Amino acid sequence: MHSEEDAASASACAHAAALIAAGRYAEARKAAEAALETDGPEPQLLLVLARAHMAEDEDDHDDDAERVFRRALDTFPDHVDLLAGYAELCLRSDALDRPGRYARGPALLERLRELAPDSPQLRRAAASTSVLAAAAGKGPSAARVQRHDVVQALTTAASPEAAEKEARQQAALAPHDRRLAVLDATLTALARPGRAPLRLLVRRTPEYLFVASLAVAALLLARHLLGPFPFWIPWAVGLLLDLPLLALRLLLRGARARGGERASGAVDAGPVPAESSLSAVPRYARRELALIGAGAAVTLGALVTTVVLTHAEYTAYPRYEAVAPYGFRGMTRMDMGEGLGAAAAGAPGGRIEAAFTHYYTGGAGDGSELTVTASIGDFHDASAALVRDSHTLLSETPGVTSADDTWTADAGAYGGWMQCSRYVEDLTGTPKAICFWADKGSMGSVTFKASDMPHADIEQLARMTRQTVLRPSS
Repeated sequence: MHSEEDAASASACAHAAALIAAGRYAEARKAAEAALETDGPEPQLLLVLARAHMAEDEDDHDDDAERVFRRALDTFPDHVDLLAGYAELCLRSDALDRPGRYARGPALLERLRELAPDSPQLRRAAASTSVLAAAAGKGPSAARVQRHDVVQALTTAASPEAAEKEARQQAALAPHDRRLAVLDATLTALARPGRAPLRLLVRRTPEYLFVASLAVAALLLARHLLGPFPFWIPWAVGLLLDLPLLALRLLLRGARARGGERASGAVDAGPVPAESSLSAVPRYARRELALIGAGAAVTLGALVTTVVLTHAEYTAYPRYEAVAPYGFRGMTRMDMGEGLGAAAAGAPGGRIEAAFTHYYTGGAGDGSELTVTASIGDFHDASAALVRDSHTLLSETPGVTSADDTWTADAGAYGGWMQCSRYVEDLTGTPKAICFWADKGSMGSVTFKASDMPHADIEQLARMTRQTVLRPSS
């Protein structure tokens, strides 16, 4: 009777272990729990149940695994496999997040040394004493294994079709082997017509990543060497270059899912082989790591350089000197005082280094022929809005109630923005024109009589005045 119960427990344990190997952790827990309800407490079933929780690699499941281990050890306090499994869980825990659980690990190791000093269970549990050992113990990821197997198959086979055929034959001979099933599903997808680029990409992913990084980095730096263009252009190029990688990732993920389902469907037919017939997956080669690291370094360097240069360009501004001559177009300058400012042009956030207002007259002495008002300094936040808000600008200009005509003008050699308006002076009824300009190093206005001057002549006089009273400094 006992032998029949032991055989049933062993079969249930093997079935649950096969489900874990197939990645069906929830089903493994259900199978183990059902067997425990039927057969009662059994150490190997409890161990499989705990490991089915541990396989999820989540905090909540680790807590559930600990509860299973503690319940099992209450009944089987000297069971070596249970002690080793619990020690492994404790020693791989985060010492800061779960200090109590982590502290129980050394005591469990000592108990194992007493019960089984030279056992493989002790060696496995002792290897879990460091985070690096724990990470190494998990082995390569499923995606890494899949890529390695596919590259090996494509490299050694005469053609993609031959690689697909060989993988299909191997998978048929070992239906439980998850790696072979995934390899078969992946090569079936990659061998289809039109997927040669994806086959090349899966074999040359590090090289492609490096070249893509160089392309994006070159575009980021080109903004500062060849002239500014929108930031979205390098990001759009990076996104386009990532599309083939995204297509490959989706294809590989789908193949892993199909292969895993096929291998899992064969679990009920018998136990999963202990090891795959495929070769072990090595660590990343130095060349792969060098290419990936170089690509990351290039991208990071370009990003840092772009941030630094963009900030420098943003805070930079053109420097000017005030050089208003005493004579201009037959008119004489009348100094009414320095530092009056360029209030009519508004005041963006920044620093005014100097300001002036000069009147030029043709000899009548009324000071109404031409007036230039300017400020120079750091106005790196300046924008076209400084001169395009004509209503506000004109309302701040003495003697102006409303404009009869307003238009955007060419700012000329100094760049920036310019806007001109015609108006009739309130007190004298004199028709005049006023042009406002602004750039990141200066702002101001030019006012003069303009009874019948066309737009082009008004703009030309405003530009000439601006370039006469201001001179770029080195």
